[in-house]
Parts: sequence; C-alpha cells; structure tokens
Amino acid sequence: MDTAQNGRRADLETVDGGVRRVQNGNTARKSIVPENLIHTKLPDAVILKIFWFLDIISLCRCAQVSSKWRALAMDGSNWSHVNLFEFQTDITRDVLNKITGRCGPFLKRLCLKGCKNIEDDVILTFSRQCHFIEALNLNGCIRLTSRCDEAFRSYFSTLSWLDLSSCKLVGDSVCVALSAGCPRLEHLDLSYCSHVTDDGAVAIAKGCKKLKHLLLRLCKKITDQGVLALVECRELILVNLMDCDLITDNGIVSLVKECTSLRCLSVTGCTNLTDLTLTEIGKNCPDLRTIELAKLVYLSDRGFKNLVKGCKKLENMDLEECQSITNSTLIQMSLHCPNLQSLTLSNCERIDDDGIRYLCGSGLSQLRELELDNCKLISDVSLDHVYQCRSLQKVDLYDCLRITRRGIVTLSQRKPTLEIHVYFPPDTPPALQNEPVHQRVCKCCEIL
Repeated sequence: MDTAQNGRRADLETVDGGVRRVQNGNTARKSIVPENLIHTKLPDAVILKIFWFLDIISLCRCAQVSSKWRALAMDGSNWSHVNLFEFQTDITRDVLNKITGRCGPFLKRLCLKGCKNIEDDVILTFSRQCHFIEALNLNGCIRLTSRCDEAFRSYFSTLSWLDLSSCKLVGDSVCVALSAGCPRLEHLDLSYCSHVTDDGAVAIAKGCKKLKHLLLRLCKKITDQGVLALVECRELILVNLMDCDLITDNGIVSLVKECTSLRCLSVTGCTNLTDLTLTEIGKNCPDLRTIELAKLVYLSDRGFKNLVKGCKKLENMDLEECQSITNSTLIQMSLHCPNLQSLTLSNCERIDDDGIRYLCGSGLSQLRELELDNCKLISDVSLDHVYQCRSLQKVDLYDCLRITRRGIVTLSQRKPTLEIHVYFPPDTPPALQNEPVHQRVCKCCEIL
C-alpha cells in the first residue's frame, strides 16, 4: 500500500540555482529547468527587438538554437536591413532569391556593395518582391548595365538613397528611369559612371526635385550644360564634381547662385575654374561648411579673400596644389574662419614659416588637422608655431625638406598627444671595411 501511495504521489521538487532536483522515493535526478533559459523567459516582442540589431550571420546562428528562436529569427521584421558586403564574391543567385523571398515587403535598406556577381535580373527581382526599399547600395556591382532601368522606372517609387558608384556600364538610360520612377530620391551617387553625360544630368534634375546629395566624381562627360540643369534641384546641400574637367566658371557660378543652401562643394580637378568661382561662392553660399579645391592652379589670393569673407562657417578646406596662393590666403583664413577644423595645404610651395605663424597663432581655436606635405619653404620654425596651436591633433609633414629629425623629436616631446606624419630617408650606410677601393678617375681620363 505504501508503494502504491508512493507511485501515485507527485514527485517532490526543489529548485536550486536554476536546477530542478526531482526526488522520487530514494532516487534523485537533476534536469535543466526550461523556464530559466533566456529564450523561454523573455517575451517574444523583446527577443524580436534584440534580433532586429543583428546581422545576417548572427540571425542565422540564432535560428539554430531552437524552433522558437528560428521562427523569431526568420520573422520578416528582422530583415528590414540587409547588408551583404561581407559576402561579396561568394553570394550566389540562389541565395539572393531566398533572401528576397524572406524579406518581402519588410525590406527597407539593402546593401549589395562589392557583390560583383550581381546582374540586372537580380535587381529586377528585388524590386518586384520588395516594394518598399528606401536605401539601396550597389557600389561596385560591375555587372550592372543600363538594362536594370526597368526596376528604377517601375518598382522603386519609395527609394530615397541610391549609390551606383563604380557601376561603369550604367549610363543615361538609368538616369532617365530614376527621373521617371524615383521622385523621392534625396541622395544619388553616380561617381565613376563614365557613360553618364549631360543628358543624364538633365533627366535627373527634371524628375528628382528633392535631391539633396549628388556625387558625380570622375564623370568626365559632364559639362556646363549638365551643371546648369542642376539649378532645378534647389534643395541641394552637397555636390561633388571632382575631376569633371570640362566644367568652367559658367556652370559653377550658375549653380551657386540658385542652390544657396550648399554646405559641401567639391570641384577638385576642375582645372578651368578661376577666382570668379570663388567670388560667387563667397557671395551666395554663406552656410558652406566644406570646400575642396585641389589642383586648381588658376586660383589666387584674391579669390580666396572673397571666399572666406563670405563663407565664415567653413570647417574643412582642401587647397592641395593650389600653387598660386601665398601667406596672404592664410592671413585671411585666420581672420574670417574661426570654425576651421581641417586644412590641407600640401604642395602649396609658396607658403612659408610666416604663413604658419599666422595660421596657428590666430583665432583658429578649433583647428584639428593640418596637412603641409611638400611645402618646401617651411622649416623647424613652423614646428614652434604648430606647438602653439592647442587644438591641433594631427599634422602631416611629408617631404618638407627643411624640417629636421631633431625638430620633430622636440615637437613630439613638447606635444606628445599630437599625431605627426613625417618621413626621413635612412642614413647612407657606412662603407664596409673589406670593400675594395674604386678608382676615382677612370682609365680613359687617366690616359688623357
């Protein structure tokens, strides 16, 4: 009878540190308590929120923990942001098709940067099944051609951010498609798309009125005609026309007169520009923060004086290889650019120690980075001025022939937090003792 009662009696249980001790008669056994594991304690909503921050690899690992976690990890809400950059050449068409089906309408941001196997039909598949993509990065997808224009014309109406840089086969037809099908576009990068011409720029300006960021680096077929069309995009705050060397003052002057909200402008390598461009920028772009003017040999102190007087909010300036400027430009910067944080003066060979004295000993209390590579007239005297600039965090001094090793050592000791980039060639090695002595005069000269 006692045995029957024991059989019917419920097991005695005690919980000790997350382990259930089950006592049945004289035996005791241990088992893990499922209720104490994280995937059983946390509400599904909390787990979903945590999963939302994970990348694809981490999500797939979580899916292997349990059937419950698999269901939560594969939930479409976790696949609103997909970044396949780490896979690049390994990604296959079958995997992409599965990801497309998994994401569906939840996908908002898709990064296929560097996925060199991506072709036009893959983009078309994404566009048809994922209707609400807002940001798309196709940087370096070198197999994409203008045949992907159907996707942009018909299915990407919610797109606001697009990077097509280095898609070298993409041309004007894609620009026309963007104009027709992507009215919400705010950011567009077509850098290194060498087939894009003025016709593409005109199409973009016609249909993408909300455009704020436009990058056309090394689009060498863009001329003043394309730049003139961009004045229709009056909300532009960033324009990058690096190495578009057919552009002249006419195009840039018209642009800055209409797009007065510009904060970042790069015309590096637009070698036809003169002081007229600087003067008009100073008159019309008071909110400008960053300007890149490298390799513009026609710019002079007069133009920079007009620029800095009007653009007093400048924070970053790149004047590399502006070989006509002198200390006068640095004096004007010290007077009118109190917010300047980064300044590149590399290969400005007419700048000397006095210019650095004006620059570092003035009101530039926020200057953090200074590049002076190949400024042949500056010497160790400039290092004393650099020391006086308390906010400076990094200085580049490559190929400054009058800077000595001793001066650099002294500066690094006085200002140990300063990051100094400099190079000194190794000393000539001493001659070996057993090395044969060469004749100072050749046989022919000796005979003569």
